[in-house]
Amino acid sequence: MPVKELLERALQMDYLTAEEGVELFENASTADLMYIGNKIKWHHVPHNKVTWIIDRNSNTTNVCIANCKFCNFYRRPKHKEAYVTTIPEYREKIDELFRLGGEQLLLQGGHHPDLGLQFYCDLFSELKSIYPNLKL
Repeated sequence: MPVKELLERALQMDYLTAEEGVELFENASTADLMYIGNKIKWHHVPHNKVTWIIDRNSNTTNVCIANCKFCNFYRRPKHKEAYVTTIPEYREKIDELFRLGGEQLLLQGGHHPDLGLQFYCDLFSELKSIYPNLKL
């Protein structure tokens, strides 16, 4: 389907297939995509109040037993490069986040077989006691 027709369909809030999205990605001009994207945003957010937040991702651990085929990040338990992030390391990351105007820490990491729910409850409690205004 021609790009012009796909852009018109997008303006009409028609769903596009993945293939049609690729067609736009490869052949539509950036200016056209920005224009259409802005029009769609106005449809969904008519008051035009769009906000954003500065946050930071931090890994709790790289130890994982999930065996996801796509992941190059994980290390098996007891691997020489395995780690669990410490409170001093979090402090360094969070202090930098605050210096840069951020306010939210996103925690992610592997499926560590030895870190249960209590570990994460304690971690969140300790981080919130040190940084009461931090969004987790």
